[in-house]
Amino acid sequence: MKTIETRSVSLSGLLATLSLVLFCTLNTHAQGLIWSASHSAGNSAPLASWQVAFDHVSDPSFPIYPSLNPVTGIFSMTIATNDTGRTFAANALNEPGFAGFVAGLTDGENGHLRFQDGSGAVQPWHEQDFLGRSALAPDLAGYNITEIAFRVNNFYDYFDVPEDRWFRTLEYSLDFYGAPVPEPSTYALLALGAAALLMWRKARRPTTETKIGNE
Repeated sequence: MKTIETRSVSLSGLLATLSLVLFCTLNTHAQGLIWSASHSAGNSAPLASWQVAFDHVSDPSFPIYPSLNPVTGIFSMTIATNDTGRTFAANALNEPGFAGFVAGLTDGENGHLRFQDGSGAVQPWHEQDFLGRSALAPDLAGYNITEIAFRVNNFYDYFDVPEDRWFRTLEYSLDFYGAPVPEPSTYALLALGAAALLMWRKARRPTTETKIGNE
């Protein structure tokens, strides 16, 4: 009987340990880089800061500017050439439109990402084209995106001699952080491990026996 109980306790402890390792692994990779996309924008409006913004829409002709879109707009901000090399982060805590942006980016549809540059022009892309993904998997469906980073890789003015005028160019990247959405079997294993941990702790708890002697 003791052998059976010992094996049961050992198995419970093993399941609890495996579940704990799985949980720690999922937690460790919660902020891993899952995708990155780089692009550039330019116009002939130098020597001034730029008002920029991104949003996600199903129709590229959506009449509201990204900077004014409260549902999916992110990174509505002003940048200058001395911001070259800086990285800005958006998440559910600091961007009201983050949840809507991510929802559109992970729905499995080939929607549109839009970028608003300093001239007020709006550049639309299909998700597949912006992200550089295949037609079979155009967006980031299957991932839990927890943060998006906007990297200002280069932002500069230059004078074009043939055109005889100044131009401004922005080179930037969007980095997407998160992790794959766990399969249902993963949650089942975590639940099993939690139950095993309770059994294991209960089995290891010391018991007090009370002996009643002859009176």
